[in-house]
Amino acid sequence: MKFFATVREVTGVKSREMEANTIRDLLDGLKVAYGERFTDTVFDRATGNLKQFYSCMVNGRRIELLDGYETKLSDNDAVALFPPVGGG
Repeated sequence: MKFFATVREVTGVKSREMEANTIRDLLDGLKVAYGERFTDTVFDRATGNLKQFYSCMVNGRRIELLDGYETKLSDNDAVALFPPVGGG
């Protein structure tokens, strides 16, 4: 799992290896591993899903184009978590 920008700041690391069957399992494991600050930064408490404009990708594809939070993971999948990106 690779982290970018504010997510990297909250976790204190650029990446982490974890085992999980689905994206949901992986994200739940990250909540446990990184605690309340990570959870409050990245997740919508009402839905349990990523906050609006956060993006999770598996092998370069957004999870919304796969099976969403139920996307199955395999060994060596590259998963990335991006915060909202501003610009102008």
